[in-house]
Amino acid sequence: MPVLIPLSDLLEISRQVTVLAYQYGAGLCDLVTPTNGALMAILAAAGVRYEDWIKFTGPLYLGLIALGAVSIAVGISINLQ
Repeated sequence: MPVLIPLSDLLEISRQVTVLAYQYGAGLCDLVTPTNGALMAILAAAGVRYEDWIKFTGPLYLGLIALGAVSIAVGISINLQ
């Protein structure tokens, strides 16, 4: 965040939208990162291979990315403070 806040000021994007984008990025990364211990433990306990998990969640993940992009665009357009 120490780098992103001055960057958002430079680009004239509100700080709130910058934090929102950071939170979306961090949350979405945790859904598919194979180094996430909790994800791998749950997949192992359920007997699901990681490749099968990616195939199943791929379309859902793309939908979440699109939803996040739209919400960030709306936040920028309404000048969210």
